[in-house]
Amino acid sequence: MAGTYDASKGNPNRIGTFSLVRNTNKSEEKHPDMVHPDSVDDNGNVKMNKAGKPFKKNFTIKMNGVEVWCEASAYFQKDKSIKISINKTSSNGAAKPAAQAAPAADAWDQQF
Repeated sequence: MAGTYDASKGNPNRIGTFSLVRNTNKSEEKHPDMVHPDSVDDNGNVKMNKAGKPFKKNFTIKMNGVEVWCEASAYFQKDKSIKISINKTSSNGAAKPAAQAAPAADAWDQQF
């Protein structure tokens, strides 16, 4: 994301903001046309993962107190429109609480 976004000056209903750039590695139709730009450190160097590929910039959405990391991609459609897909990549929250077991049997159940 270029620049710093000041939420106090923007739309209070905004959930997130992100940038997409043309995918220079697209080699097949199924690959996205647009992806997040590479993430860079404070010195302008591209951040690399263990496999030697650059990390992509992504964004977070806070839902029910849990930050969910998201990544977007875009596909040009035949009718010249753009289809944007947003996928969850990870989250920092605890797993959802386990469903409660059925309540203990009452007098009605015990008569059978």
